[in-house]
Amino acid sequence: MKKNFLLLSMLVSLLALNTSCHKEYVTEEYYQGAQVYTLEYTIQPNEWQLDDNGERPYLYVIVDNRDITDAVMKNGAVLGYMWNTYNQEENLSSWNTLPYVYPYVYQTDEGSTAVGENIRFEYEPGTVTFVIEDLDAVTPGPVPDPMTFKIVVVKNM
Repeated sequence: MKKNFLLLSMLVSLLALNTSCHKEYVTEEYYQGAQVYTLEYTIQPNEWQLDDNGERPYLYVIVDNRDITDAVMKNGAVLGYMWNTYNQEENLSSWNTLPYVYPYVYQTDEGSTAVGENIRFEYEPGTVTFVIEDLDAVTPGPVPDPMTFKIVVVKNM
C-alpha cells in the first residue's frame, strides 16, 4: 500500500512539474540551417581609446565586421569571447564568454586594491566595439598586454 501511494505521489508531482513549465518561442520562423562566421581580433595595448564621459569612464576599440548585417541584427546572433590566460606559470588558457566580469587587483601606494572589471562588446551592422570598464566608475588602468577576442556571427539561411 505504501509503495502504491509513493508511486502515485511521484506521478502526481511529475505531472504537476511538467504542466507548470511553459516554453515560449521568440520567433515562430524555423530555418533549415545557418551560416556561421568566426573572426578573431588581437587588440594591442596602444589601440585602446579612453571615453571619459563624466559618469563611468571606459576603454574601447572599434573593429570592422562585414558579416554583421541588418539581417543578422533582425534574425541572427552575434556571440563574443575573450581569450584568457588564467595561469601563466602552467600556460593554462580558455575562451570566456562576454561579458566577462572578474576582480582585477592592482597595486597602489597604500597596498593592493581589488576592483570588479567588466569586459564586454557591443555591435551594430558592420562594426563591433570591445569595452573595458571598472565597476567602481574609476578610469580603467592601461591594458598591459595584447588581448584576443573572437566574434561568432550566426546568419539564418
